[in-house]
Amino acid sequence: MNGQLSEQPLAELIREISEKSLSGRLRLEHERVHAVAYFDEGKFLYAAANVRTLRVREYLKNAEAVSDQDLAQFNERVSDMDLLKVLCAQKLLSTAMAEQIQTRLVTDVLRLALLWTDGAWEFDARSRLNEELDPKIEFNALLLEAARRLPAKFAATRFSNPAELITPAQEPIINDNLLPAEAFLLSRVDRPTSVREIVAISGLGHDETLGHLYALALTGLLKREHWPAVFGGEQATRSSTPKKIAPPPPPPPTVEREQTQDTSPQEVENLLVRIKNARTHYEVLGVAREISAPELKTVYYQLARRYHPDRFRKSAAELVPRIEAAFARITQAYDTLRDDQLRASYDAKLEVRKKVDQIADTAPKASARSPQPEAVAEGGAEPVVSAAERAAIQFKEGFAALEMGQKKVALGLFASAARAVPNEPRYRAYYGQVLAENEATRRAAEAELGAAVRLDPNNAEYRMMLAELYRELGLKLRAKGEAERAVAADPNNRKARDLLRSLK
Repeated sequence: MNGQLSEQPLAELIREISEKSLSGRLRLEHERVHAVAYFDEGKFLYAAANVRTLRVREYLKNAEAVSDQDLAQFNERVSDMDLLKVLCAQKLLSTAMAEQIQTRLVTDVLRLALLWTDGAWEFDARSRLNEELDPKIEFNALLLEAARRLPAKFAATRFSNPAELITPAQEPIINDNLLPAEAFLLSRVDRPTSVREIVAISGLGHDETLGHLYALALTGLLKREHWPAVFGGEQATRSSTPKKIAPPPPPPPTVEREQTQDTSPQEVENLLVRIKNARTHYEVLGVAREISAPELKTVYYQLARRYHPDRFRKSAAELVPRIEAAFARITQAYDTLRDDQLRASYDAKLEVRKKVDQIADTAPKASARSPQPEAVAEGGAEPVVSAAERAAIQFKEGFAALEMGQKKVALGLFASAARAVPNEPRYRAYYGQVLAENEATRRAAEAELGAAVRLDPNNAEYRMMLAELYRELGLKLRAKGEAERAVAADPNNRKARDLLRSLK
């Protein structure tokens, strides 16, 4: 099987090979550079390229792991793996160092090939690697890095259907290396959401949003409804022990045509509106959190009998796309809640979300109404959420993230809110406060805090944020001046008085 990297880039090929547990050799060609990667039942084994700088010999020299004199005794045509074996056998190289060198080399080969957006690929399931290798590669970090470096326009082309649903991972994956924009985007997808909606609520440009979305999907932090597939349904056959597969959900009951009249158009519309506004799986199914498994099954079957998309393909074809999207959410909700383990995990996530919402409600309120940008409707449609409303939500969630110690997430949310509504002093002040945590961004923090003070000069809290920043920068006179103005604005501000005493 073969194809073009412009249509199936390496990252997506690796994802599909892993998902379908395929074995074989993947050859890649880009201009005059060739690379090869081997897999066994979906597990990555090894990669190599015909680039001189990507040879073991060069890595050994750069690491000064083996002397030039010892390397000179081996012909340059000796393969990389054979060279490492011989060096280890002759005690010229430790096994640990050989593994480090090989892992570094393989990582660099993949890092190079993951950026190819043109060229050809070929997969041969008959070609196997007769070596037992287990390179310790951080694939998620590698894929995240590669996705960030891909041209934004190329990443955007990987989402051809704006209606495709993106869902959060069932089990949350911890990743502390996200960019603020990535963390913000991840925080916005707490239920199945279409690509179109994600672009609309992101506050970023179209291509930039899809670039971040592509990175999050590649690393498994978000799940796509439809990844492009090229390998069909073939599976690996070498393993004698079949892998355990979770039982599929029971099929919905057979739909009878004569039942179609039982569901009125208004009932269908009510269901679509309810599911669109639902924030939890329980709201999707219209049930209480205490519902038992047998009762849950009954509800699911009732919904399937009344609202399965197949019932409306002839009588209300124009509604079918909306009903299919709604029923996909119904099925996902049922699949999660019918499984005790998944349900417990999901309930735990809801509790965390509840705590976040409670903290968010304590976020500072606006002291005075600032000019707000109007929502912009496209094609005459009514905007669902205005820029000002979206910024207010971002600020509240940023405040909650800050209170919970998630400073990177808070930074991204505050930045988006401040960019959307620059005349709101709260957004500028808290954005500046988080920027002040990093020595490299303290000058930017000064600009944000200064803007907040100019917008609300009588706010002692904002002046104290600026005063503390000046103290950190070693500008004691400026710090003292801001602290004095904070006391003037709020004579009972103990924090300001304490700062003044410390600056004397």
